[in-house]
Amino acid sequence: MRVRYPLPFLAGPHTGGVDWFTHIFTAVAIAIALRSKRPTALALAFGAMAPDLDALFTPVTIVAPQLWFLDHRTFSHSLILGLPWALAVTWVIQRPALLALWRRLFRVDISLPLNRAIVLPMLAGVLLHILMDTLTVQGPALFAPISATRYQLDWFYFIDLAPVAVSAPLFVVGLWRLGTPRQRALGIAVLLVAVAATGTWRGITRAEVAGAHPGEAIIPTWTPEEWWTWRELPNGTVRASLVAAGDRSPRFVAYFPALQVNGSPQGLPGARAIAEATLDFTAFRMNTYAVALNAS
Repeated sequence: MRVRYPLPFLAGPHTGGVDWFTHIFTAVAIAIALRSKRPTALALAFGAMAPDLDALFTPVTIVAPQLWFLDHRTFSHSLILGLPWALAVTWVIQRPALLALWRRLFRVDISLPLNRAIVLPMLAGVLLHILMDTLTVQGPALFAPISATRYQLDWFYFIDLAPVAVSAPLFVVGLWRLGTPRQRALGIAVLLVAVAATGTWRGITRAEVAGAHPGEAIIPTWTPEEWWTWRELPNGTVRASLVAAGDRSPRFVAYFPALQVNGSPQGLPGARAIAEATLDFTAFRMNTYAVALNAS
């Protein structure tokens, strides 16, 4: 089975995306709260930034799905390879030529001494990134390249409007050091509030939808009040519904034949696990109006 999936950085309302900036600034916020020294804070930020650079390799998996471990949220989001990847990315960025180019373009200094002192904070940044992605749909493959199984709590969507609306301009402000340090710190605080508020909103609406649809799988969508629900029916079909918190009836309902693997019907969790464990797996996209499956 081959499931096509859009490129991570080319995101629209119904495609996967990467809120890279929120990862970075959450790490920076933690460093500020802990009053960390500059090298520690920078290492933490590099660790939180590096995993999403795997998007550079994602197009490879479209033409060669057997290289699933190069897909987004696989090797670089792995508990096995996450830290080595972050260290490698940092080493490349710290090359004199790249640092010189960076200094010509931006005002923030990212030079970082590569020594043992940066390993633990960088690992903390990687783990923070992995944890945040685990809260979303289509989470990271924690044990890539050994296993392609993804782990997700299906709480947040790939990206959420409120956090990215704050983090994107904050990223620009940080690169060119616009405003005062106090103003930039205030911007980071606003970002954390936006993330917490979005999570709370989603938690409330998710609980409401779960209460109205007991026993159904619940998957987030672009908007916090709308959720996909999935239920297997006795007749061998799966009912997929788009449900909004507070609505009496679904906004969209469709019925699909239950997915069969090797001729045997599988439950949704089982089918998803099997699909994600195959070498021919590119990505398993749950939140969409139509899923195109191409047998191969």
